[in-house]
Amino acid sequence: MPSALPEDFSKRDKLAIGILEVQGAFNEHHVALRKAQKCLNIPDLEIIGVRHPDHISDNMDGLIIPGGESTTISLFLKRNKMDEPLRKWINSKGHVTWGTCAGMILLSKQTENQKIGGQPSYNLAEMDIDVSRNFFGRQINSFEAPVKLKQTLFVPADFKNCDTDDIYHGVFIRAPAVVEICSPEVTALATLDRSGSGQTEVIVAVQQGNMLATAFHPELTDDVRWHTHFIEMTCRRTKLKNMDH
Repeated sequence: MPSALPEDFSKRDKLAIGILEVQGAFNEHHVALRKAQKCLNIPDLEIIGVRHPDHISDNMDGLIIPGGESTTISLFLKRNKMDEPLRKWINSKGHVTWGTCAGMILLSKQTENQKIGGQPSYNLAEMDIDVSRNFFGRQINSFEAPVKLKQTLFVPADFKNCDTDDIYHGVFIRAPAVVEICSPEVTALATLDRSGSGQTEVIVAVQQGNMLATAFHPELTDDVRWHTHFIEMTCRRTKLKNMDH
């Protein structure tokens, strides 16, 4: 199990992570990041609330796009002229982005089950995945279930708040799912067993380069492995960025 930050990551380095504060459990992400910071013994982590184009800057190393209603979030970004700055930021070397639930939809290049006659959405369209909105049904069909990890997540060596290395307790709220991976650059990190519903395993977490997406809500559990994994990704990308300066 990976259990240490990159050896060349100096504890004097400051890390800045933004959370898009439009909808969703952004406060819970904030709390989970602080727990992960403590687990990883990182003394200097700045958490930035992102609500305006001016908040999107190269000083921010990582960004979390929480859940909510993807169309509402995308319209907010468009109307407030945040969509293009976000695309530029995501594509800049050294920046790491994580979308949860609606955030996964916003990051996907293709989406299915768009509401007929509904508002058009303006996805950031950066990940080579095809995502089905509301794959598991409506709000009333929300559920919790064990998620199978295809790769061991980055966690501190003394982390005890999980049952096994390869299982994660997933909270699914009107959740999407990845129905197709459209590039070999995309790695499936977690799946959900739907054999009882006549389906095969469903992909519910993916990673592509500096982008991470989960269909479920890790911020609503006490298990911070996804947040430590995201911080570790950000630390590594930050080091690469700093080496170019």
